[in-house]
Amino acid sequence: MPVAIVTGASRGIGRAIAIRLASDGFSVVVNDIVPQKSLIDEVIAEIKKAGHEAHGVTADVSNEAQVQAMVDETVAKYGELNVIVANAGILETSTLLEMTVEKWDRTYAINTRGVFLCWTIAAKQMIKQGHGGKLIAACSISGYRPSGKAPAYCSSKWAVRGLTQTAALEFGQYGITCNSYCPGSVKTDMSRVFAERLAADKGLKDVEEVYKTSSHRTNAIQHELFPEDIAGLVSFLSGKDSNRMTGQSIICDGGIYFS
Repeated sequence: MPVAIVTGASRGIGRAIAIRLASDGFSVVVNDIVPQKSLIDEVIAEIKKAGHEAHGVTADVSNEAQVQAMVDETVAKYGELNVIVANAGILETSTLLEMTVEKWDRTYAINTRGVFLCWTIAAKQMIKQGHGGKLIAACSISGYRPSGKAPAYCSSKWAVRGLTQTAALEFGQYGITCNSYCPGSVKTDMSRVFAERLAADKGLKDVEEVYKTSSHRTNAIQHELFPEDIAGLVSFLSGKDSNRMTGQSIICDGGIYFS
């Protein structure tokens, strides 16, 4: 049974990815930070209730020692690591003129350094195993077309795109592929944070209405996107049908931006 780690998997897109990969036949390590431990346990219970295998590990993806410990615990539990999905991320909606160094650094620590740590530490384990693997990360449509409302978030996602390409060149010789997924507006807690910022800028109180009418949600297929839609893309990137793809950041937004 192949083994996958999914970071930031206690809720939202990460949760949907963990559940999908478990249904695909992976033993899934469900990760998030310590305050989300109860939600991690709920995801594991749901996976096990469906007859699949899961294990929880708390770790901060911006902390090298904690990411190393997460990979080590995964290998101790399941014997190997085949896929890591560096999904954890945060959204900071301060403009550049409002931005503080602390907010900027925290965004990059999680969104960019977190991918770097997860990928490099996982890659070393995969190289040691000797039969390749898959490194997957959360990018965003904001990594293609940024919004002025979230400069730290957008630029951190552009960095993920760049890392995806450079890692693909370096790790290809080991049979390791590197790809990212770029969600559009998906109904999660993070998208609500963005809607709250838009509402505040417009002087509106109805955040739900602002979310529904935002131009960031107007897509070609005229359908709402849900975490399970993104999980389907990650399922493909985690499986054998994507074995000849690497260095790609794939948009899944219902048809808003086109690369």
